[in-house]
Amino acid sequence: GRRAQSTERHPEMWLTCVETEGHGIIEDELLSSEQEGDEFLLMGLRLREGVDPQRYFLLTGKRLSQSRISELIGDGLVEFTRDNRLRVSSEGFPVLDAVVADLAA
Repeated sequence: GRRAQSTERHPEMWLTCVETEGHGIIEDELLSSEQEGDEFLLMGLRLREGVDPQRYFLLTGKRLSQSRISELIGDGLVEFTRDNRLRVSSEGFPVLDAVVADLAA
């Protein structure tokens, strides 16, 4: 799996962490394949190029539900690009978190 890290947000605290620990990382966790898939969808669907459903399968071992995709397309929330990548539509962007939750369920 991939690691997720977050750094101290407050500049003064970040500097103190760097001076004492050598870095500003405050959280470091190993992502499960499910979490990695959710992050992949959340970050990739918002991009113009979208996501490759096969890449999602390789990350998670699960295929995206074609029936859910069809419903979301019917609702105007997602669309396929010419090269068969899935992306959120302009109508779906405001509800991206819900789209990701629906696809990842």
